[in-house]
Amino acid sequence: MEELRSTQALDNEIIADAKKKSERILQKAEETCASLLADVDKRVNDALKQAQETHDALLAAFKKNTEASLPLEKERYLVSFVSESILNAVNGYFEKAGAKKRLDVVESMVRRAKNVLGDKKVSAYVLALPLDSAKKMLEGALGVQLLSVEQAQKTVLDEDVLPGFGFEDGVILVTEDASIKCRLTLKEKVKEILDDKKMELSQALFAGRL
Repeated sequence: MEELRSTQALDNEIIADAKKKSERILQKAEETCASLLADVDKRVNDALKQAQETHDALLAAFKKNTEASLPLEKERYLVSFVSESILNAVNGYFEKAGAKKRLDVVESMVRRAKNVLGDKKVSAYVLALPLDSAKKMLEGALGVQLLSVEQAQKTVLDEDVLPGFGFEDGVILVTEDASIKCRLTLKEKVKEILDDKKMELSQALFAGRL
C-alpha cells in the first residue's frame, strides 16, 4: 500500500511540474502566434491586390482558402509545441531527480510486476542503469526468483515508445520458460502517465480548447 501511495505521489509530482512549465511555454507560444497572425493580415491583403489584377474569381478562391487555413495551422502549431514542451519538462524533472530517484521508479515497477510474474523465476536485462546498483535493487525486489542479471543492449527494445523522452533507464524481465516478458522502463512509466492524464493536461493547459 505504501508503494502505491509513493507511485501516485510521483505521478502527481511529474504532472504538476509538467503543467507549470508547459503553461509558461504555452503563453509564449500564443504570443508568437498572435504576432504571426498580425503579420498574416498584411500578407493576405497584398496577395488579394495581386489576385484582383488577374481574375476576380481567383481572388475569391484565394481569400477563402487562406482564411480557412490559418486557424488550422495555428492549432497544429500549438498542439505540436505543447507536446514537445511537456516532454521537455518531464526530461528536466528526471534530470534534476538524479540516478537514485530514477532507480527508485524502476524498482516500484519491478515490485508491481511481481503480480504478473507470480512465482516464476526470471532473468533481468538492465538498460542504462549502473549494473551493480540495478542488481542490488533486483535482488531486494525479487529475491530467489532472480536467476541472473546482465547489461542489455539498447537494441533489445522493439520500438521507441516515447520519442523525445531522454532516459532509457529500466529493466526487462524474462521468465525462465519465456512465457512472460516485462519491459519496465522510465519511458513506459512516463507514457502511462501521459496517456492516463491526457484529458486532464488538455483541460489545464488549454481550458478545453483542444
